[in-house]
Amino acid sequence: MSKQLTASVLSALVIAAPAYAEDSTSLPITVTATRFAEPTASVLAPVNIITRKDIEQLHARSLADVIKTLPGAELISNGGRGQQSSVLVRGTTSAETLVLMDGVRINSATNGGSDFSTIPLNQVERIEYVRGAQASIYGADAIGGVINIITRGTTGQNKQTINGSAGSRDYQNLNGSSSFDMTSQQHLKLAAGYETEDGYNSHPIAGVNDGDKHGFLGNNAMLDYQNQVTDSTNVYGALHWARNTSQSDGSYTGHHERDETWDETTNYQLGSKYKQDRYQTELNTSLINDNMYYYPDTISREQANSVYQTHQYQISWLNNYQVTDPWSVGGGIDWHRDVLLAGSQSSGSAFFDQDKGRNNVGVYALSQYHWAQWLGELSGRTDDNQQYGRHNTWQAGLGWNFLPQYRLSARHGTAFRAPTFNDLYTPYSVSPNLKPETSRNSEIALDGNTHDVLWRVTAYRNDLEDMIQWASSDPSDPYAMWFPENVGRARIKGVELEAEFATGWLTHKLSADFKDARDLSTDEQLIRRARRNYKWTGSANWDKWDASLTGQYQSERLDGSTRLAPYALWDTAAGYHVLPKLRIGGRIDNLFNKDYVLANGYATPERSYYVDFSYQM
Repeated sequence: MSKQLTASVLSALVIAAPAYAEDSTSLPITVTATRFAEPTASVLAPVNIITRKDIEQLHARSLADVIKTLPGAELISNGGRGQQSSVLVRGTTSAETLVLMDGVRINSATNGGSDFSTIPLNQVERIEYVRGAQASIYGADAIGGVINIITRGTTGQNKQTINGSAGSRDYQNLNGSSSFDMTSQQHLKLAAGYETEDGYNSHPIAGVNDGDKHGFLGNNAMLDYQNQVTDSTNVYGALHWARNTSQSDGSYTGHHERDETWDETTNYQLGSKYKQDRYQTELNTSLINDNMYYYPDTISREQANSVYQTHQYQISWLNNYQVTDPWSVGGGIDWHRDVLLAGSQSSGSAFFDQDKGRNNVGVYALSQYHWAQWLGELSGRTDDNQQYGRHNTWQAGLGWNFLPQYRLSARHGTAFRAPTFNDLYTPYSVSPNLKPETSRNSEIALDGNTHDVLWRVTAYRNDLEDMIQWASSDPSDPYAMWFPENVGRARIKGVELEAEFATGWLTHKLSADFKDARDLSTDEQLIRRARRNYKWTGSANWDKWDASLTGQYQSERLDGSTRLAPYALWDTAAGYHVLPKLRIGGRIDNLFNKDYVLANGYATPERSYYVDFSYQM
């Protein structure tokens, strides 16, 4: 790594805002925006936080049920529970949004995205959602934003819970968790769950796969241990395990085929935190093993000819120092190694005859400054990757509280997406010379509190270059081979509106997203992106009851040459405390039985009914 570049990054950090301790304020706290805990009001990026209480009030069955309520997020799914799903943040792809679990990146090393349908919701305590480029803090893939799924319990939290639910398409779910203090210094959280659904025909082809159902079976477990060794030192370790089996359709005209995907992921974490006066540091290590098999259900998993086996190793050392009350600086080093194992193959063709790995070393620095009504932040990062070389990113932001409860802010920075193993080494389209996709992100926002209405208006623009797309090696030859190439260019412009307020016993969360996501090569709208998205969630609690109602509208979208019709969708849920520790309830998805499409050719569920219970010991 260049010493000159590192020095220039460090010396440039002259604007800052303070990093407050989590226990020093009752304000909402985020650990995702800067990788250390601080009030959301101390960062310029838009941050949304979903708590465990929010999840329970929605009576959500999956992480996708929760994510789809967030502003600026569009859920794409090829069918029902267990089918491939992804989230587009501000019009970027799922591979351009970084997904973390307890601060550790979990994006796939092969396809780049993260399948939210396979992440067990029973383990989740909190979700932090930060929009806009965060590559200068996290490195690759944080173009559209960052989603941090937090599963860790907290010291002093002592509860044991059993949850169960059943519903349409023979859906069944049973899970339990226990979070308790072993001693005054040690805390343990355990969780395990089972989920199954018969499903429906997610990709109907008349006369070919009539009567097929594409179901899902999932098992998961976790263990999380924390030890407050001293007042200033905490050590922790965690294990997350999930195994999911889902059916999908591989049929086409004249050929019937029902496929199965078997996926097992194990995530190990070990680390420590130290905090003394003005200084904080954290050392975190992790290993993620993922084994995925894809095959027709007429054969066994051992006979699969599409196998993807990866190891992901990560080590991070993070630091933050409060130089003065208004000024803080931070920085750290991330080491990341992806390995595609020799047994991996696509449609019977092996990727390599031995393990193939690549290392990435990232060094970043950031600073925040809060003086009077001004709030500023500046960050820079350099990543040195064994496969594609060095890539540098930066971001600067400035906020002005021109009135006590009103702020005008602006941010500008760069970001990039790393080519995945599938981009580079798919056996029939090897493209080892691919460069990262790059982007330039700008946004301006106005937020405030008017008569107890919290609101924010954000205008943003994202210019993407060298996008990785499939292109013909010889456009004049219809039989020429196609390869991934850096040929795409896109511009995404948008305006987001958010508001949160209460009217009596009813709490409202609203958002509206207007965007123009355009392929600059063809001047066409990017596929599956809606120009307009409206969302509303209403929730209420009274006496022993709780209830929620969510609605969303998505305008027309382009999917290939097909235009997908706009739709409005409503879901509702309610719960009742029969006993202080026993709560029963239910949820209705697609309340008005709307016929809608998320991806061309793939069916969506009809109106669905679910009942559930929760017993807390």
